[in-house]
Amino acid sequence: MRNTFFLVFTITCFISTAAQAQGIVFEKGQWADILKKAADQNKPIFVDAYTTWCGPCKWMAKNTFTDEKVGAYFTENYLAYKMDMEKGEGPAFAQKHQVNAYPTLLYFDASGALVHKVVGGMDADNFVAASKDALNPTKQLASLIDKYESGHREKNFMNTYLEALSQSGNDISEVFKDYWSSLRDVEKQSEPVLKLMATASNYFSNINGVYFTYFYTNKAAYQDVAGKEMVQELMNYAYNRAIYRYISNKDDKAIQKEIKKAIANYYPSKKNELGKQLKFYQLQNGTPPDAEKVNKARTAYFKVCTNANELNSAAWKVYTDEDDPKKVKEALIWIDRAISLQASYFCLDTKASLLYKDKNYEAAQLCAQKALKAAKAENVSNTEDTLKLLKEIERKLKQ
Repeated sequence: MRNTFFLVFTITCFISTAAQAQGIVFEKGQWADILKKAADQNKPIFVDAYTTWCGPCKWMAKNTFTDEKVGAYFTENYLAYKMDMEKGEGPAFAQKHQVNAYPTLLYFDASGALVHKVVGGMDADNFVAASKDALNPTKQLASLIDKYESGHREKNFMNTYLEALSQSGNDISEVFKDYWSSLRDVEKQSEPVLKLMATASNYFSNINGVYFTYFYTNKAAYQDVAGKEMVQELMNYAYNRAIYRYISNKDDKAIQKEIKKAIANYYPSKKNELGKQLKFYQLQNGTPPDAEKVNKARTAYFKVCTNANELNSAAWKVYTDEDDPKKVKEALIWIDRAISLQASYFCLDTKASLLYKDKNYEAAQLCAQKALKAAKAENVSNTEDTLKLLKEIERKLKQ
């Protein structure tokens, strides 16, 4: 009898451990079934609101949800459920809970009331931390909203509230406006406030607005606390938003003139490319666009373009969408310019892919190897596609 008990106990422990090793075990059934089970067990609910085309959703499903410590934490603390926002109950669910970006991670109490929301992919440690916040009334979004609406405006509270709002994907602009006016310069010129200021994008991205003007005037201070790379990223972001606003106001020449003047003032290094960029974008957004004119304008712009990400994106699109050898060779020119500006893993990976498509396998092999070295230096972990490409290149070289 003792041996039988030991065998059952051992098998039970093994199954339990195996389940945890699998990560999160998601519930099956309709949303109404999950709500009933949560009420019966008095247990909160976690919902992974995803789409099938979302890259970060797939990454979390593969790397985060399968983590053993994530599985152990969720088994103890939540009922977990996945819902495709574009199928079945998904669209109505997304509309009700204002799911506009993916992945969105939703947390409900046992009665089915939404209490916390986080937007964006994250690794196991950050995911568990966010899920603990969802159970903590001092960090839980619903509790923070109630506290704010009851009149709380203390700076420590506002920091916590704005961070939770930002993570949820909600517009923080109006709340941040009150917060900003209460800060001293030394507080404004800190990395956490800079991140919040950038998240209030409707205001920060207006290069004639208060936030961007303050940021630009105090760039040196922000570089000291946040680093040159982050400051440059925000400069690039504001520039791109200004270009977008210019194109969007094609019927208002006065606004376009104001935006162009501001760009010239804050981005003097863009002088050589600005006119060519605007012409390319205007032709590209024409209705209908004239393909010949668009291609000619793009070639002229890309010869002077200083945006490595834009060059890389355009070159990658050729790799994924085109088979014309002439277009592939033109894309190689673009990606070479991108690499001269920023020899990142992503740019090197794009070049390796294009060289493979151009059947220049030896050069593609060297470039793929460089890309993997760059990924290691840049702490890029998801390099599976590059490794697959390298294996395919090596296969071609052996033929």
